[in-house]
Amino acid sequence: MVYCPNPVCPEPENPGGAIFCQTCGSALTVGDRYRLQSLLGRGGFGRTFLATQLTTAPVGQNRPSRCVIKQIYLSPSSSDSSNAKFSAEAERLRRLGEHPQIPRLFEAIASEQGHFLVQEYAAGQNLQQQVEADGPWAEAQVRSLLDSLVGVLQYVHSLQIIHRDIKPANIVIARIPDNSADGRQAKLPMLVDFGAAKSIRHSDAKTVIGSAGYAAPEQSMGQATFASDVYGLGLTCLYLLTGLHPFDLYSAMEDRWVWQDYLPTPIESRFTQVLNRMVARSLQQRYESMDQVALGLQSSQNFLIKGSQDIIARAKKSVPRLESILSLESGTALKRLWSASQQRFSKAASPAVITRPQTWQQQHRLAPGIGLVRSLAVSANGQTFASGGIDGAVRLWSLSSGELVHTFARRLLTGSGHAAAVTALAFHPDGRALYSASEDGTMKEWDSARRCLLNTMPTSGWTPTDLLVTPEGTQLVSPNSDGQIVVWDIQTLLPSERLTQHQKRVTAAALSTRGDLLVSAGNDGTIKLWKRQQVEGKWRFRFAKSLAVATQTNISQSVIALAIQSFNHAAGYRVIASTANEVFWYSVDGHLEISAPITLYRSSYLITVIALSPSGYLGSNGYLAVGSEDRILTLWDIEGNDCVAKLAHDWGIEAIAFAPDSRTLITASSDEVISIWRREIG
Repeated sequence: MVYCPNPVCPEPENPGGAIFCQTCGSALTVGDRYRLQSLLGRGGFGRTFLATQLTTAPVGQNRPSRCVIKQIYLSPSSSDSSNAKFSAEAERLRRLGEHPQIPRLFEAIASEQGHFLVQEYAAGQNLQQQVEADGPWAEAQVRSLLDSLVGVLQYVHSLQIIHRDIKPANIVIARIPDNSADGRQAKLPMLVDFGAAKSIRHSDAKTVIGSAGYAAPEQSMGQATFASDVYGLGLTCLYLLTGLHPFDLYSAMEDRWVWQDYLPTPIESRFTQVLNRMVARSLQQRYESMDQVALGLQSSQNFLIKGSQDIIARAKKSVPRLESILSLESGTALKRLWSASQQRFSKAASPAVITRPQTWQQQHRLAPGIGLVRSLAVSANGQTFASGGIDGAVRLWSLSSGELVHTFARRLLTGSGHAAAVTALAFHPDGRALYSASEDGTMKEWDSARRCLLNTMPTSGWTPTDLLVTPEGTQLVSPNSDGQIVVWDIQTLLPSERLTQHQKRVTAAALSTRGDLLVSAGNDGTIKLWKRQQVEGKWRFRFAKSLAVATQTNISQSVIALAIQSFNHAAGYRVIASTANEVFWYSVDGHLEISAPITLYRSSYLITVIALSPSGYLGSNGYLAVGSEDRILTLWDIEGNDCVAKLAHDWGIEAIAFAPDSRTLITASSDEVISIWRREIG
């Protein structure tokens, strides 16, 4: 059969040998060299066909005979406008097709019958067809696919393009030659159907387009963002794991995803967290970008590899011929994982070496079953510390005994606690007032002595990522996920300033010991310096300088954590920053001139948090604690860049806080354990 390219032909199907349409008389070729074999799909703006090429390709082009042709309907009202849109569409597809996992654009053809875009045909089944035929995928398969497609969408988004229709039917496992001598074909996931894709620079990106169930809530309201593609990709993974449509995986009664109830086999908890953040209905709780998904996926993979290494180590002690067991078919996956982890370690930076050893003992190990703790803070008098959990509760603890003193929580819609995870905590210098921030879009002020809520401050729906109180206690600084830094007057609890230099989420911030310099970092790959001065009797922040983060080994330019030291008796600072796998510092003089970065530490695993001891003046024996997913917290004497201790945990480190004496350290790890460490002297 051959299809008539005339968009208004009432009977477009013709016998295979026909040259002209038997109904309307139109020529059955496009551009004199393509014949439309079958209709793949149609929409309001055009049709898509599977086609064959009749003539040889232009010189220098090795083109397969089968291709996909997208016909775009002409607008009778404005041919000039249609031509301009067609040219823009062709250029966009040409640039997208430069990625090996996106179909190439062969050519663009304009004729009286319409505008035609000739693209590479991705031969193979799409994910929906595969699951319908073979059932749900295993976790390892989904991880591998997700890792591959995140890279594809990072490229798409780098062109300022949102796909807007990520779903199983638009991902094809294509068969491509692998250049082997026996002519075998490799399989490569390819992202197809960019018909809904739009540049974020154009107003039509606000058009409501997408597939029911896979379109993010904001996209359904015509406000698609890069995070909308994160949502669609996450739901595609849930479909692969369960074999069920998203409509079947969401409980409207409970207002939450229940996909884990439908898993044929449970999956690793860290991977579950990654998927839950990808499909969060709230933009505030969802990954903002594919870069963040990549970091989360790397973190969960590191955890998986570390776990497999432990299994193998234990097996080596009890099984003399581990290698023979791994050679069995049942052990093939574990063997590959072992090999991959060994190869990864060999290429990674060398582990930290203790050069000036100190003894730190775990005095208390608290495992009260309260869930994951994401933030910690210690009162100025060193008697109390606070923890903030993913359950929305803020808890007060005795630092000396490790006993739980009080819980500020919200249960069954009652109580004064937060309604979502606590993201940051900060004590006032008076040691009594405690501030908390949450993914529910609020900040709260608590009286830690009377154990009651004092005030709730709405943050316009944007999640604060950190909290800082100025040394004299007059201002509260809250960096936000919308790229703003809000400065609050503590006396009135009203915003006094909004600092708006960052273009994306502010990931970290730190204040100097004297309170005269604020540093902030964001997903825009920059660190900003803000000078704090008194103007007409009021403290004001003035933007001073910006620097782009560029190190030798970091996989992302986003800074995860910041700390700052002040020189003890001179003007100047040391700004300490960490990216995904590296901790480094800059020297900043009194005129805010910045040196080249000096690397302190490189890790083979994701660095999650850093913390500077309160005695953070240069020359006063300040310590820097670095937590990562490898379950080892390293302590550094930053005066001499010496590693002084390694504190082993059972799981990766989520949060760190020093007590005022700099000899007591609190850590929270991913196994829901809080540890209190003290340095032994003498």
